[in-house]
Amino acid sequence: MFPRGQHSPKRRGTAQVQAEEFHDSIRPGLIAMLPRLKRFTDLLVGERREGTALLGRALRRMLAEQHRYQRGTALDRWAFAEIYRLWLNELRDHADPMGQAKTDDASFARLFRTEDGEACCDFTTGFLRSLPPQQRLTLLLVYGERFDHIDAGRVLDVPSETIGTRLVRISASLADRLSARERSTASATVETLYPEGPRA
Repeated sequence: MFPRGQHSPKRRGTAQVQAEEFHDSIRPGLIAMLPRLKRFTDLLVGERREGTALLGRALRRMLAEQHRYQRGTALDRWAFAEIYRLWLNELRDHADPMGQAKTDDASFARLFRTEDGEACCDFTTGFLRSLPPQQRLTLLLVYGERFDHIDAGRVLDVPSETIGTRLVRISASLADRLSARERSTASATVETLYPEGPRA
């Protein structure tokens, strides 16, 4: 569902991006993470074009204010957090922030591909679209980026316990949807077998 980037199978170790490797600039580290950051912004806003625009604004801001980055902090965690913070700040400037965060079904569906490059099924896409952005991002950070609960919480500015709670709620929502789909499938099967309905 969330295809992993080049550096994501294991965050800890050689794949972890640290800015001290690049001495005076975080630019090379950000460039190396571009596919991951793009996926994050796309999922955040629910649309590729707007995701690209948000990423551009965030990159310019991070490069202009790279003095705020603390050496020794994982650069990927810092960059994801900066993007999320910028999105929240921009969202607050809109008269209808919840409406601004929504996107159409077709645009959202284009964000998802399987590892083979095929589109995800309608059920999976519909379920992900039904989740609040923060819950979608929690899934991406924990299962797509392999962040632990503590680091995912730092990105989204919530306690690690909140990350765990969100994952439980997502699992419960998914179980409810699967149950509803099974009931719907069973009902459709009955109607096919008995098109005239039950006998009086």
